[in-house]
Amino acid sequence: LTAAAWAQESGGEHARYAEGTHYKVLDNPGNVDEPGQVEVREFFSYICPHCFSLEPVIEDWLEDKPEHVNYVRSPVTFLQNAEPLARAYYVADILDKVDEIHKPLFDAIHKHREPLFTPTALADFFAKYGVEEDEFNQLYSSFGVSTKLRQTDALARDYQIRGVPSFVVNGKYLILRDGLRNSQEMFDVIDFLVKKERR
Repeated sequence: LTAAAWAQESGGEHARYAEGTHYKVLDNPGNVDEPGQVEVREFFSYICPHCFSLEPVIEDWLEDKPEHVNYVRSPVTFLQNAEPLARAYYVADILDKVDEIHKPLFDAIHKHREPLFTPTALADFFAKYGVEEDEFNQLYSSFGVSTKLRQTDALARDYQIRGVPSFVVNGKYLILRDGLRNSQEMFDVIDFLVKKERR
């Protein structure tokens, strides 16, 4: 595309969303999980109130996201008490129960003030969703879950994630939340970068 055609096709978005203001090009691009798809990776923590309040916006966006977008959640461990919940996320992931458990886990912590910060408390929570205590405990401390945590920690360092929620598009672009007016604009920037990568 020529610059003029690009401007026309993107509705002038190239002027609205600028590198250094709305997003940053990462020094060390990362590999994406599904080659051929555009990856949108969310770094989050169940402890984070901003992550909790953003969930409805994410859910709306996921309903309409293009087929070629692979949405990946990465729970961080750098916040206090975050590691048990990050482990719990990967237990749910291995059991294919993220869709079932993700929102209730957020609600339990932020609406009902449940202190789900220990393996015992989390095992009790997972029991409500048909997960036996022994199975939960085995997965919680498993090599597989520990490996996933280490990989996420390494990515968070490589992508220079300083806080959550944070978003990286296709392993290349870090969304700069400070330059954005609201959550909706953040997803407008994500959509803009998804289109850019799709081309």
